[in-house]
Amino acid sequence: MKVALIYKKSVWELFSNSKDSNVSSYISGKAEAKEAFQESHQTQKNTIQTVKNTLSASGAEINMVYRSEITESTISSADLVISVGGDGTFLETSHYITDTTPMLGVNSDPVRSVGFFCSCTGDNFEELFNNVNNGPRTNLSRISLKIDGISVGPPVLNDLLFANPNPAATTRYEVEGETYRNSGILISTAAGSTAWSFQEGLDPLPLTSDKFQFIHRGTRESASGITSSVKIDSLTRKGKLFIDGEHYSLPLCIGQSLEIKCGQSINVIGDLELKRSQFIQQYLKSS
Repeated sequence: MKVALIYKKSVWELFSNSKDSNVSSYISGKAEAKEAFQESHQTQKNTIQTVKNTLSASGAEINMVYRSEITESTISSADLVISVGGDGTFLETSHYITDTTPMLGVNSDPVRSVGFFCSCTGDNFEELFNNVNNGPRTNLSRISLKIDGISVGPPVLNDLLFANPNPAATTRYEVEGETYRNSGILISTAAGSTAWSFQEGLDPLPLTSDKFQFIHRGTRESASGITSSVKIDSLTRKGKLFIDGEHYSLPLCIGQSLEIKCGQSINVIGDLELKRSQFIQQYLKSS
């Protein structure tokens, strides 16, 4: 078996030697913060090592790649894709899966990371991996994008925000003949409907639904809806699309049209229905 193993770097690894004195002094200078970052870093390293040891013992051929260095060939040559990190690492990796290759998320630091898409941790990875062909899987719908009729961007697994890149500025756009002036429109897939849109007050969609929901942000009694396709005409001079977080964005400027439709699904290893129910129960408990 060929496995693409995608990993993240810890905050300590990335920023402890930062040239930004504010960052480096905060991470390295305050004893409490330093200890927490170092502990997280060690947990991350231990998880990666556990995953590597398990894969090696199984005879798998491992291609280990840092998340910012993934290429299409990294994923296309793999029989299984494993991300080690949190939801950000999982989402970034998912952008490169354009076929039926299964994906497994490992939460590298469950104490500090939600890891909704991650079906296991370092502690139970071996058990799940040894049963990988017979265990539960979840087929998640993604959405595809076209700007002025041309396909753009990766398949969207979590959510999509169209907004002015300046958060204090107004976003102007048109949907189905109606003009909006607000903080932008947020579109969430079924899988992403327990994330940002959930915090905006929307109810989650069934996890395996092929529809998506939207909400017009920053307006009194914000309008929302559920659909399988929508067209947005930008009236914002320099609007932007933010895809699955802050790492991937595209311009959507005045006069351009964005078509959003149901796209290719992704095959995720693990019982995400269970993860979702646990997340909602935890939220209700704390609220």
